[in-house]
Amino acid sequence: MINLNLVLTDLDMLKTQIGRKGYDVSKLDDLAALLTEKKGKQAALDELRAKRNLWKKDQSVSVEDKRQLRDDIAAGEAALSELEEKIREIHLDIPNLPDEDAPEGKDEKDNVVVRECEDYYKSSVETFRPHWEVAKDLDILDTELAAKVSGSMFAMYKGAGAKLLRALVTYALSLHGEKYLEIIPPHMVTSRTLTFTGHLPKFSEEQYTCERDDMWLIPTAEVPLTGAFAETTFEQGQLPQYRCGYTVCFRREAGSAGKDTRGLQRVHEFHKVELVKVVEPSSCRAELDDLLADCLKIVKDLKLQWRILDLCTGDMGDKYGRCYDIEVFAPGAQRWLEVSSVGHFSDYQARRAKICYKDENGKKQVAYTLNGSGMATPRVIAAIIEAYQQPDGTILVPEVLRPFMGCDVIRPRG
Repeated sequence: MINLNLVLTDLDMLKTQIGRKGYDVSKLDDLAALLTEKKGKQAALDELRAKRNLWKKDQSVSVEDKRQLRDDIAAGEAALSELEEKIREIHLDIPNLPDEDAPEGKDEKDNVVVRECEDYYKSSVETFRPHWEVAKDLDILDTELAAKVSGSMFAMYKGAGAKLLRALVTYALSLHGEKYLEIIPPHMVTSRTLTFTGHLPKFSEEQYTCERDDMWLIPTAEVPLTGAFAETTFEQGQLPQYRCGYTVCFRREAGSAGKDTRGLQRVHEFHKVELVKVVEPSSCRAELDDLLADCLKIVKDLKLQWRILDLCTGDMGDKYGRCYDIEVFAPGAQRWLEVSSVGHFSDYQARRAKICYKDENGKKQVAYTLNGSGMATPRVIAAIIEAYQQPDGTILVPEVLRPFMGCDVIRPRG
């Protein structure tokens, strides 16, 4: 969440910056009015409490007056609590401030391609087939069988398909394991933890929940990894902190109506390796560049055709201060597929989760958080199947995965 002090001290700046994300900035005026009202109520309540302290030693005050004062304090506390809840509701709704140099725009059409590769594997096939056809012929991916047990937008990996998924995860963990502390966190978290990362309360429709237990299936390892730092104050010199988390992730894909959901393009459940950083604000830009390079290395090593998008202010999402998408090209589907979002959240998550550090003067400051997808398997698998298909219908295994697969080529089962 944003620093509330800015609402009272620099409201025009907030309106300008947050308005770049398409947010209704009139809500900031409402919030400023509520904060001013809170100041008045807090001052009045403080006066009543001070009077109570004086009356404790004053024997001349009647019991009836003391009772009335107690009732006035209780009413003041209830009114203040109700006001604070209204403030929190608006506060949690406000998006993060985008970086000043983030591209302007309303939606994905305004995103900017900042880098793209020229060196990638080029298959000798004349016509590329989509991965759902190739995988079905090879009997390595079965969405119909998955639908039988779980419904639509699920996948069942079989034989070499299962090995390919496992190889990708193992490779990603081995690649990042020395730099980032590897974690396998719980796959369910509380509402409180999802609120820390900005996935609640605004985006509840995109999550799977077990209401009876106040538990949610995680949409990404970012949630438990960041939540694990909650209410932590790091001593000087303890930042940065790097974490690498492997989990199964769950998303409703509530906004997927009308979009292509064939094969592995959009699924409700998927395996992913996530990278999370907690850093000091002064190093955020350098840490973001470093994180982007770490996430990009995977697709480079796989020799997939890739590009990097600098997301515009209207498409980067509420929690981001800056966000880059790494996309790979799927020549069968003739589509660019997003396989990693890499960004920083400035103090937006850390302020919610109370993640702090002590500066060189020993003063407590709010930290910055970053995250990026080190390996999101479904679309990477889709791109590999399409880009590496051979004229005889087989799939060449990318060289870096062969030690983990135990083969060079994926052939029909049987």
